[in-house]
Amino acid sequence: MINSLLKKWILIPLLCIVINICSFVSPASAIRLAYVEFPPYEGYVDGEPKGILIDIVTMAFEQAGIPLELRPFARAVIEVESGSLDGLFNFYKTEKRLLHFDYSAPIIKNPLVLWVCKESSFRKFESLDDLKDLKVGLMRGYTYGMAFNHHEHIAREFADSHKSNFSKLLFKRIDTYACDYSVGIYTAQKMGILNQLRTLPTPLIMMEGHIGFTKGKHQDVIRKINIQIKKLQESGTINDIIDKHLGELF
Repeated sequence: MINSLLKKWILIPLLCIVINICSFVSPASAIRLAYVEFPPYEGYVDGEPKGILIDIVTMAFEQAGIPLELRPFARAVIEVESGSLDGLFNFYKTEKRLLHFDYSAPIIKNPLVLWVCKESSFRKFESLDDLKDLKVGLMRGYTYGMAFNHHEHIAREFADSHKSNFSKLLFKRIDTYACDYSVGIYTAQKMGILNQLRTLPTPLIMMEGHIGFTKGKHQDVIRKINIQIKKLQESGTINDIIDKHLGELF
């Protein structure tokens, strides 16, 4: 009887210690997000991820109390769809993607503008029909909105980098390049060609940037992150982060 009681007195505290140790060394699994090479919004600089969206997403996860791992983009769309990674950003919505991904609330808006050489005769854009007789440079794998994607009379020329598209623009291999305004400024400055280019006043489209998650796996994470995105927007913190980075750029 005494031996039985002693065993209980020893085993119960010991079990509690083991449980506490296990909970200490096994925290909640981190959410693994891939980020696109998309400076000044996101990129790999001096050995670490940096940029507007890196700061915003990191802050949202910190405030939500969710551990986060950031990984450079490499086959990220396929890996997130399969569940090898949990999500990626900056990610635009399309009908096809909605079948395979869940989305956070929009974090930022990306104005996709039309870049041309300064001497170009193309000076006014009002509708997609204005692009009919032009070769439009695009990034392979990007989306430019449903109307543009489905327009039958636009000559599309694809490249794998912003630098390639701007080079094609300078060498007259394309007539215009559709690119986010800030990304275009950043890239053209790095190439030393900004003074040879201009943008048309009216954007091709205003895209909303989200975090895209593996379908059906992270509803609770999305709910918590959406709360933090709203707080960051309402407090002006997102605008402050954008202004800080663009101030350094311009």
